[in-house]
Amino acid sequence: MPNNFSNFKKMLTKKAFIILFIPLPFVMLACFHLSNIKLNHQLNTLAQSYVPQLEEVVDELRDENKQALYGAQNCQQIQKDLLFKAFLREMLISENGKIVCSSKRGYKEYESFASLFPNKNLQTGEYLFDFPYENSRVRSLIVVDADKNNPRRAAISVVDQRYIDVRLGLKSDDRIQNSQLTVNKVTYPKGNHVEDLPYAVSASSNYLAIKVTIAPSDTFKHDIFAIYYISIIPVSLLISLIIFLIQHWFNNRGSLIEDLKRGMKNNELYLHYQPLIASDNKQLSGVEALIRWKKPAYGNIPPDIFIPLAEQHNFINIITDFVFDKALLEWKDSNLSQPMHIGINVPPSYLLTSDCMSKLSRWVKQYQAHNLTLGIEITERQLLNQQGRAILNDIRALGIEVFIDDFGTGYTSLSILQDIKFDYLKIDRCFINTIGVESVNAPVLNSIINLAHQLNVKIVAEGVETQEQMEYLTSKNVSLLQGYFLYKPMPFSQISNLLIKGSLD
Repeated sequence: MPNNFSNFKKMLTKKAFIILFIPLPFVMLACFHLSNIKLNHQLNTLAQSYVPQLEEVVDELRDENKQALYGAQNCQQIQKDLLFKAFLREMLISENGKIVCSSKRGYKEYESFASLFPNKNLQTGEYLFDFPYENSRVRSLIVVDADKNNPRRAAISVVDQRYIDVRLGLKSDDRIQNSQLTVNKVTYPKGNHVEDLPYAVSASSNYLAIKVTIAPSDTFKHDIFAIYYISIIPVSLLISLIIFLIQHWFNNRGSLIEDLKRGMKNNELYLHYQPLIASDNKQLSGVEALIRWKKPAYGNIPPDIFIPLAEQHNFINIITDFVFDKALLEWKDSNLSQPMHIGINVPPSYLLTSDCMSKLSRWVKQYQAHNLTLGIEITERQLLNQQGRAILNDIRALGIEVFIDDFGTGYTSLSILQDIKFDYLKIDRCFINTIGVESVNAPVLNSIINLAHQLNVKIVAEGVETQEQMEYLTSKNVSLLQGYFLYKPMPFSQISNLLIKGSLD
């Protein structure tokens, strides 16, 4: 025994370890992937926010260029107009490859422009150009607009590189470690290769030859990753819990059918009977046998739980045999003076078994020997099967009454009802509940009742729960009533007392 307990403990520990730790690497991988997506999304948004700022600068400089080309009378007026432009380092007017006007400086340091425009025809556009500055060269953004009346004349605006640094967030945005401006395949700052850095993203202008590339700072990356990495443990535990619950559900579901099989052997299954009352004289006319299961330590298991389970595991036919045998055993000593109808629900699979007719033939004789009229209750869906319909005539020939159960909830066509013979039509409770209330199903009830009368079959109304319903159904010549207003399902001992009593008070 201690050895078995030790093995069980080891198995339980191993199972717990698997459930707890198997999801962990997958959650880590998922969080890493999601954090990368989040980081990339925010960087793209950030890069795209810089592009409109640069576009705004270029557009404003183009306006200044055009004003200088077409509105200024002379160089002095240009210098006066542009004296206080903070982001403009300089504006130059070029003619025939030479600088003829400067808004702030002399002309000598700009003689190198001639190498940029060898044909003396300046093309409108944006460029990055290296200017001489204190024994070195400084790369700045220039905006060129050629005179549409004179292709050899142009206005050239030079942007202060410090302003570009601010616009690119090089010194003001702690989310960025490196940034780069690319204009016509030339980069600023010079020598930067930001696109080669991890997580670098780019955004381009739709109408300018400008592209912005940024790479995140370590702080920004850590902030993004931390949000997801912190969630790894709780998410992994949540997934483990879900796995445990699903496994527990499947295990219970598998063990429940085994419990049901054991329960039948251990006499845990029993029958209740719900009376059928004649509407005209309120006499007890018959009963419907209903299977019940009381599981030790759990109590009553609802039929809508274990019946579908038995159907799924091909155990329902064995339960049906049990109901036939159990009902006969309980009623055989009842000494009935009048014939009593007893209805038993038969699943679709039961009618299709090879020994179905032989068993029914044996049972009907045994029931009749005790003054019991055997009836089987089948659902509408069984009528959709040709083989199921064909066997009904043979069943009725044995002296067994046929009930169509839950009528109105399936898909039975009128042509099928006309082609088969049956004895009772049971109207589902959903139509009975429409009595006295406004409902789309209310007219359907009367149609079903009229149909049953035309087919010359008796009607059973299920789920009668009020005096008003009982009186209405009686007025419509519904033969039999069944429901909690009349009687709830009860054990055979209470049925015996009711047989003595005979009628409903």
